[in-house]
Formats: sequence, structure tokens, C-alpha cells
Amino acid sequence: MKASQIKILGVIDEDPFHYQTWSGISYYFFNSLKKNNYLYKAVSAEPPKLVSYVYKALSFHPDIEKWKFHYHINTSYYSQMTQAARAKIDRCDEREYNTILQVGAWYDLTKTKNKLTVSYHDGNLSTLLKSPYGYPAVRSSLVERALRHERELYAKMDHIFPMSKWLADSFINDFAVHRRKITPVGAGINLPYIKQIEVKTYDEANILFVGKDWVRKGGPYLLEAFTRVKKEFNHATLTIIGPVISDAPEGVRCIGYVSKSTEEGIDKLLEEYARASVFVMPSLYEPFGIVYAEAMAHKLPCIGTNICAVPEIIDDGVNGYVVPVKDSAALARRIIDLLKNPAMCKEFGRNAFRKYSENYTWDVVTKKIIEGIQL
Repeated sequence: MKASQIKILGVIDEDPFHYQTWSGISYYFFNSLKKNNYLYKAVSAEPPKLVSYVYKALSFHPDIEKWKFHYHINTSYYSQMTQAARAKIDRCDEREYNTILQVGAWYDLTKTKNKLTVSYHDGNLSTLLKSPYGYPAVRSSLVERALRHERELYAKMDHIFPMSKWLADSFINDFAVHRRKITPVGAGINLPYIKQIEVKTYDEANILFVGKDWVRKGGPYLLEAFTRVKKEFNHATLTIIGPVISDAPEGVRCIGYVSKSTEEGIDKLLEEYARASVFVMPSLYEPFGIVYAEAMAHKLPCIGTNICAVPEIIDDGVNGYVVPVKDSAALARRIIDLLKNPAMCKEFGRNAFRKYSENYTWDVVTKKIIEGIQL
């Protein structure tokens, strides 16, 4: 099939063009496909609200984390999502598309109207189960059922597009997917624009963290590291965008939640990227980590952990550093290394911007997916 002949019907769990769906990825991803004339339509697989409420009630547990996890691996709910998606697909003109692209594994749209079916992923259940972050203890039968669902789904897919090589290896090793069916394609940043920085200085000891899930993204370890950094750089600041830490030590600025849906929110976020000297997020589990690419777009050297896809984004010693997970001492040393050397920060920041430009735009992702469909 020629690239010009490819027409995609996209499916995701919620409103495809809402700024919050899949942490904003959906909006930019589908708009890139649309802009490049590959998208016929994108629809939601979300069942009627009453159905969702019923399954939330059936998944109830006093522990909120167990409740959420149970709900999100409920294969009976997956079936409801599949039905909802297929009903919307049935109302589409099948002459207008030849490929169904589903985001995630919550539904099974393979063998629908004899169309090519492909999928796009940032992670899978197996990678979460193996991560240092861990998962809430629920009945093993529920986990096994969800793993079986994914295994059967991936076997039927015509092609799978993981964001990273790390995830591609999981599909091959954990789910026995043949390598020829997998093409890593990366991800773009979820910003409408970036702040153009012609001349950036790194003389101020300003550290930036951006992320809502404070514990999963290693926030407590960053605070431990920051207390060590303050002994070397008394004037250092740590700006946290996302959570508000009630007992934060001196030098910590908590901005709170910043909405990407408003111009004011975007301007505030980009202002902090421009103000920072170093970006740090020591995650315990980070399937991809688009926020690193956002920081790199603003010429920031990045520090992350040596897990998941992070070492694919941060080239250790080139555009930042990766450190062992849960190691606040190693994290502090690397932060100090960068703050002591503004010239190295500048070099790393330049390398980071180049890597962002060449790899982490949605147009680059679209191009790779189209090439993969043609295989």
C-alpha cells in the first residue's frame, strides 16, 4: 500500500481530541495524523456512563489504589469498550478507511470489517508488573486474565507500534510477538508551541520537576537528593510543578497543577522550563517520559533513572544523566555535577534540543507509523 493510500480510523478510550485524554497524547497524535492527511476519523471506545459506573462499583475496594487497578485490568469492562468502539465503527463509511489504529490494549478491534489493525502503546501490563514501582495486590486470577487478554490481542494484531525499543523487547520476550510485527516509533511533546530560547544561561542553580504522580515519579527521592544539593549550593531552588508538598524544605517552590488547556497555563509552564538550569525526574516507573522531551525542547539537560525507556531518551553523559532507581545519593551527585559546570549544561542542553528536534515531534511519529504500515 502506498503512503498516499493509507487512511486511518483511530480509536482510543476517551474523547480523541480532548486535551486530557491519555495525558494529552491523543490530541496531538491524532491531529498530526489529520494534518498529514492520513486520518479519516477518530472515535472513543468509552461505553455509556452508566456502564462505566457499574464496573467502577463492581471493582470497589476500600484501598483506592487497589480499586483503580482492579477497574483498569477488568477484562469484562474491556469487552464493553470493544462493543462501544465497534458500534461507532459500524456507523463509519468503510470505504473511507483501510486501517484501524487503536491506542492501548483495552479493546480488541482486530478482524473488524477485514481492515488492517494496528496499535500504539507506551507500556503494557507486563512492564508494570516488573517495575520497581510495583502494583497493588489484587487477586492473581485478575492479573492473569488481563495478561491473557493482552497476549491474545497482540498475537492477532497486524502491526504494533511501541513508543520505545525497551517496550518492543517486552512485546517480543513477554508476549512472544514476532519482531517483524513491531516498529518502535517514539512520541512527540504535548505542547502547542515551545519557548524559543536563543541564548540560555545555566548560571543559576534552578532545578525543575514536572509531574502529577509524585511517588511514582520519584519525588520523595528528589527531595532527599535536594537536601544534599543544598549543602553544596545554598542558593539552589527546586521548583515542583504538579503536587504541592506541605512540609517542603527551604528552597522548594511548589507551583501546583498547571493546566495545558489554557494559554496562561502553557505560558507558566514554559516560563519555568526557560528559568530552569536542570530538569530532574527520578521515576520508579516511566513507560516513556514525554516530559523529558519537553524539557529537552527547552535546552535543558535532564536527569532520570536507568529504567524503562528513560535511557533511550537521556543519553548518559551526552544530554544528561541516568542514575540507579531509588538512589538519592547518586541523584544528588549528578545534580551537583551539572550545577557546578554551566558550560557542560550548555553543551548537554544543545545536544538535548537536537535530539528533541530529530526524534520527538508528532510528525516524526506519524512518518514512522506510516512507514510501518507499509511494511
